Amino acid sequence: MCYPCHWALSAVLLACCLSPAQGQGKREVPRPNLAEVRFGDGSLVRMTILQEELEIMTKYGKLTIPLREIRRIDFGLHLPEGVGQHIDQSIKLLGSETYKERDDAVKHLVHYGPMAYPFLQRASRNPDPEVSQRATGVIKRITEKTAPESLRIKEEDYIQTVEFPITGRILHPIIKAHSAHFGDLSLKLCDLRTLFVRGATTDNELIVDAAKYGSAPDQWLDSGAIVDPSQRLLIVGEGQVDLWPQGPGQYVTGPKGYSTAGKGGTFMAGALIAKVGETGKAFMVGERYEGAPTEEGKVFLQIVPSPWNNASAGSFRVRISMEHVALTAR
Repeated sequence: MCYPCHWALSAVLLACCLSPAQGQGKREVPRPNLAEVRFGDGSLVRMTILQEELEIMTKYGKLTIPLREIRRIDFGLHLPEGVGQHIDQSIKLLGSETYKERDDAVKHLVHYGPMAYPFLQRASRNPDPEVSQRATGVIKRITEKTAPESLRIKEEDYIQTVEFPITGRILHPIIKAHSAHFGDLSLKLCDLRTLFVRGATTDNELIVDAAKYGSAPDQWLDSGAIVDPSQRLLIVGEGQVDLWPQGPGQYVTGPKGYSTAGKGGTFMAGALIAKVGETGKAFMVGERYEGAPTEEGKVFLQIVPSPWNNASAGSFRVRISMEHVALTAR
């Protein structure tokens, strides 16, 4: 066998013997889009979202967002097919000269309740006093028998992505999902209230470097985790930092902090602290924090700087987990 042929055959045999990880590198397996879906009646179900992307119409045009980039959706008002036209027609008939048509229109609008509420809000500002007065009367009747949280005035959807929020209208009439109990489902947007994608934010592990995020009061690490008041937040920290690395080993502490107050005096030097949102109030984490936040936003972490105006050394390994309060509280 000639040398070039021998070389080619050897290359083929080598490629066949290599495992996929050796020959092509480790292939990344996409994580499932695990989510918690809250329906209009308040029930909460864990599901896997099968849809890979969502099309959203905004005031600046249409966007296509991969589901893996979405963290939360607050659904606006989506009506079942044909209901919107029926509500519009009933509101027009509020100004009819025929008593029966006006009376039937009122009954239909009361029947639709929360679905008609945003339309009635606009109708209550109609320049025709007959229409505005009757619309106001229907609103009163609806609010008397409907829970406040069910009166969704917002018609647009609010989508929180990894990078920024989006306000617009989801163009898909359904979202495809799978439930361990109910199998494959087509979720109608008109039945949904919120959707939390858990796959990428439920368990975050990261390193908080004391030199970078523990040497000045304004140094905060953006963890990338997004939390809101419906969730229980768990943060666990471990490791050691040296508050005076010029004399190694003299002022070493764990996440609970040293016995000396740090810069600013609120927390002990070297303590692991956190806040929700860029303007949120800092709170103590230490080795473990568990609680429900009072506001929505990203979780930021910091190591309290030493009081001696020097850079600290070392790091804490931090794990952030989230669980919806409703799953355990109800």
